Amino acid sequence: MRFKIGKDELQKRSKNIKIGGFFATVLVIFIAYHNNEYPEKYNDVLYWSIMGFIILSNLIGYYRYRRYLRMVKEHWIEVHPEKLQFHTNGEVSELNTNDIAALNFYRHKGTLQHIQIKLKNNRGVRLEGYENINALGDLLSAQVPKAHISGNK
Repeated sequence: MRFKIGKDELQKRSKNIKIGGFFATVLVIFIAYHNNEYPEKYNDVLYWSIMGFIILSNLIGYYRYRRYLRMVKEHWIEVHPEKLQFHTNGEVSELNTNDIAALNFYRHKGTLQHIQIKLKNNRGVRLEGYENINALGDLLSAQVPKAHISGNK
């Protein structure tokens, strides 16, 4: 079965970028206004360092968001017997289900939000935003020993 990132997740990320940009713009306007109104309280080094940080951090966030959108177009997960395949931009990586040390299901108000996979080598994989994530959780929990599952699946 194939699982792709859902439209709801893409809309949520887009909304978060827009809200972040709005608050950054309000903060920049607020700081610029107070710098012009009370120049004796604000020195130019503080003013430009804060402005630079706000603008740079938002540009980095926007760049990461655009990169995420490019990668998601060609990304999906397939669950096969004893393995999980991640397809991204023509590349395939596999995760053997025998390497899973723990499978955690995180819920908010009864709805499954994401699945955290902890591997035996202490690395982690977070599955979030996929369409039909409940079916994905069911397929994964069927392949992992019940002692390794937590979070009321």
